[in-house]
Amino acid sequence: MHRPFRPFAILALLLAGMVGFNLYLSGTFERSAVLNALRNRYYIPDPEFKPLLRRFRQLESLYNADPEALPIVYKDYFTLQEGSYSYQKIHYTIRLAPKALGLPKSQVVLANPFGPERFPLSFSVLYQGHLLTLFRPGYFACYTTDSLRRNQALERRLNTRRFRYHWLINDQLIGLSGTRYFVFSPTGRWEPLRQPLPLSRQPKLFEDKRYLAWMTCNGEWGGEVYFYDKQRRIYYLARATCPNSIIKHNGSYFVLSSLGHMLGSCDWQQIDDPTRLTRWQGPTRPQDRDFTNDRENAIRSGKTLFDYQQMEMLSAFVLNGEPMFMVNWRGSTLLATWQNDVFTIVDPLFNDGLYTHTPVTTTYGPGRVLMNINAGDNVESACILLADRQLVKINWHPDQVSEPTMMLNDTVWSPLETYAPAVTDSAEAVSEP
Repeated sequence: MHRPFRPFAILALLLAGMVGFNLYLSGTFERSAVLNALRNRYYIPDPEFKPLLRRFRQLESLYNADPEALPIVYKDYFTLQEGSYSYQKIHYTIRLAPKALGLPKSQVVLANPFGPERFPLSFSVLYQGHLLTLFRPGYFACYTTDSLRRNQALERRLNTRRFRYHWLINDQLIGLSGTRYFVFSPTGRWEPLRQPLPLSRQPKLFEDKRYLAWMTCNGEWGGEVYFYDKQRRIYYLARATCPNSIIKHNGSYFVLSSLGHMLGSCDWQQIDDPTRLTRWQGPTRPQDRDFTNDRENAIRSGKTLFDYQQMEMLSAFVLNGEPMFMVNWRGSTLLATWQNDVFTIVDPLFNDGLYTHTPVTTTYGPGRVLMNINAGDNVESACILLADRQLVKINWHPDQVSEPTMMLNDTVWSPLETYAPAVTDSAEAVSEP
């Protein structure tokens, strides 16, 4: 006759089984990591990805992380709890594309032609084939977008007075001179602006025939995106921390927001109809109100398409008919597509991490995009111009030049060795090391 198991014996068997299962899983993961490392030795990436891939391998050592099987670079997990059980689920994946876009890239340094101050007074805009930048003591520098050569004839027409800020609204150049607003007329003269300006001293984020959009950012305390109905002169607002790009597709507005606080965060929301957002009815413009007494107000948002942590997204725009995201992850800034929680890296950009506080990306037409980069205090330190499938980073001081991120005992590699030549007229070219 068999004696029944005692309770302590049953408990011991259960514990032994759990330990054995964990050891089995541990061994499985270790074997998987070894197999991935062996497989990755024979993976042949696009040559443009090699410096980036080398950096990712160093990051694996730095973070003591097991390698993924290339072309997958990283998988982010989160834990789900169901009753007494918990398990991990993939949050998002980062992988390499089979082939890089091959965007020609270059950098230039343009100095203030009117004085010693480094950075512009307001964010640059594209106007009639020119990059217009307002420098101290209040004058415009005008550079052609195809060659970045100065157009001093246009500068003479614009600089008949000093300005403190400028915008491009309804394809019209608007400037703040003293306390008055002026618009540059088709006759080539500055005339007083006859209509109210919904923006404060802040850059435009987006504009179409009906809406004008901009944003505010209060750091970890949140931010907002504003849609101003130009026909009815009504403000609508939505929660967003902190908006940097808007793409319009099939009548809907897709708002990209990101914040560098802690390890970073980003989200992508879809707004089908701005009139369904919160309508502003205060005595001032919504961005001018006191936010310290406004945190509990119910403000609507759009439909969230993704919401990620430990990652920043600095820009979004359409290229080749699909959205592109400028992803900042672990010190590298990359160009990637996104679909179903998978980021596919399509360009390593400058193999550097772009530092920016509240960037703004504005689309001026198919394939013409300007990204304003600021280093705090809403001061533009550089900008990136994408035109005719060529990307140029315009630095307002040599300190802002992007250089390959170096780690450990990495060898020196210069992205400028393969980029298109920098302009030499009106611009100080970034020399190759």
